[in-house]
Amino acid sequence: MSHHRIIKEQIKSEILKSVSNIDCIISATIVGSFIDSIGIEGISDIDIIIIVDNLTKKVFDEINSSFDSIKSSEIGLEGYDIIVNNTFGPLKFNSEKNVVFHLMVYDIDGHINHVEQSPFTCFSWEEYNPIKGLSLKEIYPVVNLQLDDIIESRRGILSYIDDIENGVISYRRYEFNNNNLLTIKDKFKLDSIHKLEYSYHISYHLLNNLRKILTREFRSLKNEELFKFYIDNKILINESLLFFEKLFLWKKKGGNPPPNTLKKVKLFINDFFSNVEQIKSRSIKISFIRHERTKLNDGKFLGIKRDPSILSISKKITEFNYQIGYHSELKRSKETIKYFKTNRLIENSLLNEIDYGLVEGLTLNQLIDQYPKIIKSWKNGKDPKFPNGESQKDVLNRIVEFLNNNLNFNFNSLVITHLVVLRMILFYYLNIDFKNLFKIKIKHLEGFDIFKFNNYFMLEIPQETRSEMRKQLSYLND
Repeated sequence: MSHHRIIKEQIKSEILKSVSNIDCIISATIVGSFIDSIGIEGISDIDIIIIVDNLTKKVFDEINSSFDSIKSSEIGLEGYDIIVNNTFGPLKFNSEKNVVFHLMVYDIDGHINHVEQSPFTCFSWEEYNPIKGLSLKEIYPVVNLQLDDIIESRRGILSYIDDIENGVISYRRYEFNNNNLLTIKDKFKLDSIHKLEYSYHISYHLLNNLRKILTREFRSLKNEELFKFYIDNKILINESLLFFEKLFLWKKKGGNPPPNTLKKVKLFINDFFSNVEQIKSRSIKISFIRHERTKLNDGKFLGIKRDPSILSISKKITEFNYQIGYHSELKRSKETIKYFKTNRLIENSLLNEIDYGLVEGLTLNQLIDQYPKIIKSWKNGKDPKFPNGESQKDVLNRIVEFLNNNLNFNFNSLVITHLVVLRMILFYYLNIDFKNLFKIKIKHLEGFDIFKFNNYFMLEIPQETRSEMRKQLSYLND
């Protein structure tokens, strides 16, 4: 084992020791460059995400003290300064002999709020395994990154650039007033080199985040690969890419940036957001929506054996004009789609609800009494067929066939279907554990969209629906 490898293992061991004896910590995860890098270059910013059940001053002080007590000699870096940074934001402590533990401590509500406000950051954190307790994905999963997340970040990013132009960077820190937790905004001054550094990182992450959404590949690319991706796909105008390349070269060389660099960064960012908005407006839109409610949506299993009509339409229907409308063979789907604007209707049995077989019309308690083996299989993470009916994977197989061979992605289309079918579509496009799909509830007349752009497929879930989905998939819902 190399010297650097030994040091990294010693650091991880000390971090684990620091969090192990604090009972209120329900999750601790090391993320970022320290984990990703081969050497020890990441030690100047070791990011540690800590989630506690109740964040008090006593708990906060205990966590900080535990890391303060780490000695540089214990991690093979004698003579280095140990710094504990407990703020939120891009504070840096650049030095050849600094070991910086960046502690980002949240209570559960704080973590939930961070996921809602900063899904890109939190999604990347979910790639890392916890060193203690639950994974971040188990606590409150991001579920999906989408174009709206980038569009909605515009204001925050432009204000960030304004900060840089003014020679400061905003960050947040905790204060406690009679044990009441307060989040305080603060600023620190930047030199010209850091202005360039932060400008580059903003631009770099914007480009990577858009690519992640388009490709659904969530690793970050290096600069050369990133340039090639955007040039090959003709997504950004060449001038913007050339500027980003220059920005990268300036950063690489070091020294003071050329005049008007920050103004050019602003122009780059504005061009970037304009392109994102064009991507959405130029995309083919496919809407997947659950049918309107029926009188038999009463808590009993409703599949294909019974075929009720819908009740009256309960909400305003979108005015969007779809070129094609797809629906299942069941009345509730056929009747619902008539309330939407479509040029042509296509019926497809692949869109039918799951066949519950002999369980059709039973309550959950009746299922437990009559078919306990099904419940046992579910608890063991298996996917049994309903007696004389289908399994979830049976539904998945036919919906994959529909998506690949029946749905025409060249036209704006509407698909009116059923709850289990919608769950399988989400599974097909998202990284959701199959055993957790039953937790997802989609209300009647609600659903999600798929946008097709340059042969890329992007899932868009309404914010309210996505927040509900996050709650449903969270351990808090168990």
